[in-house]
Amino acid sequence: MTTAKFFVPGPTWVRPEILQEMTRPMIAHRSAEFGELFVRVVTNLKPLFGTTQDTFVAACSGTGILEAALTNCVPRRVLVTTCGAFAERWLAIGQTLGLEVDQLNAGWGNAVDPERLADHLTSRRTHYDAVTLTHNETSTGVTNDVATLARVVHEESPNTLVLVDAVSSLGGIPVQFDEWGLDVCLASVQKGMALPPGITVFAVSARALEQCRKRPYRGTYLDFLNYKKHADEGNVPSTPSIPHFYALARQLDDIIKIETLDARYQRHKAMRDTTIRRTAAYAELAADPDYASATVSALVPNRAPDELRAEMKKRGFTLGGGYGKWKATTLRIGHMGDIQLDDLNAMLDALEEVASA
Repeated sequence: MTTAKFFVPGPTWVRPEILQEMTRPMIAHRSAEFGELFVRVVTNLKPLFGTTQDTFVAACSGTGILEAALTNCVPRRVLVTTCGAFAERWLAIGQTLGLEVDQLNAGWGNAVDPERLADHLTSRRTHYDAVTLTHNETSTGVTNDVATLARVVHEESPNTLVLVDAVSSLGGIPVQFDEWGLDVCLASVQKGMALPPGITVFAVSARALEQCRKRPYRGTYLDFLNYKKHADEGNVPSTPSIPHFYALARQLDDIIKIETLDARYQRHKAMRDTTIRRTAAYAELAADPDYASATVSALVPNRAPDELRAEMKKRGFTLGGGYGKWKATTLRIGHMGDIQLDDLNAMLDALEEVASA
């Protein structure tokens, strides 16, 4: 097996056998052969999302489905919970769409507090069409307790939809779409799914689809009802990225049938714990350790982050830089996807030498 030396928190290292799947001969996307491939993929996405409801695949980045969730499901007002750069993307998108957007800001490095969310929902004399949650904040390495946050929304505002960004959690951290009562949940495939970027997978609840039916202007390319209509017929609304479907089908088979979801989640926890333990002598975790992510760690090292990354590059290892307001002070280690604990330890051996030089 090729040793992974690429530890950026997306795009992540991709196994050669997954890349090989993308070289298969082309087929027509309206053929029976593609129909079988499509059904295989959306069926195997369901256990990953923890749902029996609809799952879809779109040829766009995760940002496309962030926007689509708002255009399809939010006629007027949305509450955006933020804790870092990517949670703030919901905010920016909502504003560009002309929605009435409120923000509940936990601050960088912190998880969203369920009590603050409850207080906000009960103290405002307004109805939110939706609340957005970021399961795993890639810029800071914080995992929010979406189960509890979603429960707060259901209790305090039962008619409000729950929209979740699981871009850097799906495939590395458990997601329970049905159990948590989510309405839209999306993930890019270039992170925990360990595929090349280019498609986004997402789940949509029956409740959210009902809200979509009340929205006369949902756009065309990412109209959820159009996705639902074609999925019920065993296909996609428009030309898909067929090579990605091949790669995703193989990866889902490997995750579910070979590694198993439970083993995959345990591996990610072990990589998180190993990273925190082995870097403690020369770096501090930038975010709240009680909510430390199993897929990405943001660290404040004892030397300039860019210097460490440059030295690691000379040794063949690529680490992630800091992001947004933490760009100059942190580095990020992506320990997600198909990276194994042995790969991580080999990188951490080198990083320890570089940091102590």
